Amino acid sequence: MSGPHPLPAELGPVLAFVNSVDVELGTDQWAEGPPALTAWMTGAGLLDAGVTVTADEFALAGRLRAGLREMTLANNGVPTDFDDLAVVLRAFPLIVSPGAGTLAGTHDGPVMAGLGTVVAGYATGLLTGAWTRMRQCPAGDCAWVFWDSSAKGTRRWCTMRVCGNRAKARAFVERRRGADPRLADPQ
Repeated sequence: MSGPHPLPAELGPVLAFVNSVDVELGTDQWAEGPPALTAWMTGAGLLDAGVTVTADEFALAGRLRAGLREMTLANNGVPTDFDDLAVVLRAFPLIVSPGAGTLAGTHDGPVMAGLGTVVAGYATGLLTGAWTRMRQCPAGDCAWVFWDSSAKGTRRWCTMRVCGNRAKARAFVERRRGADPRLADPQ
């Protein structure tokens, strides 16, 4: 995404990973289980063709995705629980590449290495401060994760045109109901 703050390359796989579920459309690209995650990871360049994801790796990937999505919501000021993600991250030891100043995973197996790329992107984002710009739309019917490329880094909604306007319209209706009791919902 263009703007004053472009998405860092290491966070590209993280953004794709967390958006493999779409709350608004009710879709999950991994819904069919390990074969679907295998196909997704291969398509994302995180896994070579012919490698398959096991049930345990699939479960770990699901927990990783849920934890990272929760952390993106935290970047919008929503209180979150880091404990579940912290447990998942223990499966992904990282090393700093000498001279390059980058993080890389030290994993056995190609699936864990592919997931390790996502974890390394997250960790690098934390270290550089870029992670704070990875946000989840607070609209419960959206929850899309986006990169805040704005100059001040204060964008709240994935799109102001859709989710931001919906929130403003809901707030307007609530204010009107409070000001005029006749507009309250009859229950």
